[in-house]
Formats: sequence, structure tokens, C-alpha cells
Amino acid sequence: MKSKEAVIARQKDFVQGLRDRTSDFISSTDKSEIESILLSGSLSRADYFPRRKEDGEYDGMVDLIVMRKKGSSITAEDVFGPDQDPPIPYHCVKAFGTWFAILFTDFIDTDMFSKFEEPRKFSVLESQILYDPDGSYKNELARIHQFSQKEIQDKLDDSLGYIHYLISDYKKDRWYRRDAFIQLHENLNTAIRAGIRSLFYLNGFYAPAEDRALYYSHSLPELPGNYAELISQACSQDTESEEDYFRREKLFMEKIVWFIEAGRGC
Repeated sequence: MKSKEAVIARQKDFVQGLRDRTSDFISSTDKSEIESILLSGSLSRADYFPRRKEDGEYDGMVDLIVMRKKGSSITAEDVFGPDQDPPIPYHCVKAFGTWFAILFTDFIDTDMFSKFEEPRKFSVLESQILYDPDGSYKNELARIHQFSQKEIQDKLDDSLGYIHYLISDYKKDRWYRRDAFIQLHENLNTAIRAGIRSLFYLNGFYAPAEDRALYYSHSLPELPGNYAELISQACSQDTESEEDYFRREKLFMEKIVWFIEAGRGC
């Protein structure tokens, strides 16, 4: 598996070229009704790694969050022209040889942020500020971080509680008596996903969408020793095997959950 760091090193020049074109795009945009613009997604993380198509173009898009000024009724079409790829749930335009996927929104204050689904919170907080001439968003971001710290701690507590519920003796006995080892394994899989989210929370981050959380968890600053091998062994399974269930549960609880609870101060 290519690590995030390896992808960043490999894509460094390509990413810089995209950043330059993004700057050109922002410079060419009428920002008279725009408060702030953020660079989000894989270009913000510097691990942008799209597939090259047969015609030589790439199938990726640069993710932007564009906030209009308070009280403004301007639309994405007013600023960027027609949406050129309507099936995608963002306003998509091609400029400077690059596709941009734009989340066009009101100014993101703490109240709006608090109502976002968790993957969007993750996306907003990993974003970089490209345009914020009055510092409005930078100032609000300090309040958003203050809100986030408390919510992330609550999410860590809830996630650990859910893990212990899923693999409690009561829950295990229900399926053990039925020889339903495939269900026991699936409950443990759910607990492992909660454990991965908990690692993000332990590190002070929201968890990203489930379809990328495992991959990005490898780049967290604080992880159990030999995490790559541990998570690989925990995810490897024989779903009909009682013995393999208890092997996986023991590894997960003693190595990963223990690490999280020790770091949390349990």
C-alpha cells in the first residue's frame, strides 16, 4: 500500500502545478461578493492522485469551498458560470485546463459548522485558506476549533462506549449460542471501524468518511506501535471460525483499544 507520505512525495511537482493553476483561477474570479475561499480535499492534503485517462486528461477535480458575503444572494452561476457537470453534487467548472468542484455556501460560522455531518467537518478543518482578505474566516476558525475540541472529546467517549457495547459478554452470548460466528465477526468489524474513528478523535481530529478513514489513519501522529501490522491482522478474518474471532478480539482490545483508553486517561 502506498502511504500518504509516499503519495505526497511522488505527486509533489504535479500538485504544485495544480496549486498554481488554482491560484490563477482564484485571481481571475470576481470576488466582490465573496468572503472567503478554501482549498479542500486531496489537493489541500497534497496527496492528490487522479487517474490519467486515455485522452491524456485527469479525472480528478480540485475541491474548493467558496463562501459568499453575509446578506449576499449571489449564486455560483453568477460567479463561475453554468455548472458543467450537473450529476456531481457540487458546482463544477473547467478553467485553466483544470476541473474544479465548488461547494458554494453562505459564510461558515460556528453555528453552521456544528450542524454539518462529521465528514464535512473533517473536510472543512483540513482545508487551507486561499482568500480571506479581512480575516473573517480566520477569526471564526478559532471559535470553530474551540467548539470542535469539546465535540471531539464527546465523540471519543461515545465511540469507546459503543465498542464495549458491541463486544460485551451479553452481545457475544446472543450470537455464540446460535453458532452465528459470521455475525460475531461482523460486530467486531463494526467495533474496529469505531476504533479507527477513535484514533482520529484521540489525535484531536474529526474522522473522515468511512471509505477513506482506514487509509488516512496510518498517517495520524499518535498510533499504537506497529499499527500497520496490527490493523492488518485485526481485519484479516475467517468468518466461520470461532477461534479466529477470539484471536481478532483479543488483538483489537489489548493492542488498539488499550492504546486509545490509555491515551484518553481511562
